[in-house]
Amino acid sequence: MADEHAQTLKDFWKRFMVSGLFVVAALVIILACLAWFLNNSQVKATGVEVATAGARFAISSEGAQKGVYDSEAGQGQDGLDVADSMNVSATSNLVNLSSGEVLGPGSYGQLTFTVTRYADDLDAVTVSLSRAFKFKQGVDVSPTVQSLASGHLLFFESRDASGYYESPILDDKLTIEFQDASGKTTNSVTKTLYWVWPEYIRNFVYTGNANYYKNLFAADNHSYKAMQAYINNHQSSFYSIASDETVPSLSSTMTSADLSACATAYNKADDKIGNAVEYYQVRLTASEVTGS
Repeated sequence: MADEHAQTLKDFWKRFMVSGLFVVAALVIILACLAWFLNNSQVKATGVEVATAGARFAISSEGAQKGVYDSEAGQGQDGLDVADSMNVSATSNLVNLSSGEVLGPGSYGQLTFTVTRYADDLDAVTVSLSRAFKFKQGVDVSPTVQSLASGHLLFFESRDASGYYESPILDDKLTIEFQDASGKTTNSVTKTLYWVWPEYIRNFVYTGNANYYKNLFAADNHSYKAMQAYINNHQSSFYSIASDETVPSLSSTMTSADLSACATAYNKADDKIGNAVEYYQVRLTASEVTGS
């Protein structure tokens, strides 16, 4: 019944557009902005790297033109900041690998960027993920909707050939160390992150091909337990519930009744996001690791 309810809600989803992936290295006044959208055929630039004189590092990516959807996203208070955005490429930025051109439940893809250091004494940088949204006209925007939209689009450090994820970026931060795979010091590091919008809450509970082929994890491993613990401790980012309400905790041994209750609240959250958000923007802010 929960699955049928989920499908009913998702059938009413309106087109959920995507625009504006931004990268800002604030501490060294480096600015490089990336816009992304599936099947963007307007890419002509081969690369970009933006840095001020004396910068200790820079973030770069392919595609140096504005994304074709930037003008739709708008600028200023009522839109997203897209003034210096860049276009999507086949190998960089937030590439939607799922079918269709909609960011929403069931979609997934990847984000690739490069960090280059200019100072020999710089060992690592911290990259932080944040989100911004453009809401549909007439929508009563609340912190609840923003929190849900952040919780339903997740980033991982790895995804295997079978589509299973490892190493969730739960605190929206990751450390980039200037070393290659062998541990040798390098001046340039290219990093790929994998994002996914899980379609059902059971994708966090079942593993492998059990019951549903879009489960996130191959087995009951560390990443599986860490993700469940995070959801259980941040229910307001995953479920549409009242401020004083809770739903059962996710676990590998939860009952079908508890899973159904979680599914209803998770699907209501998807519906609330789809009815409120028109454009979705992901920003990466980089800064030096303390002491490096």
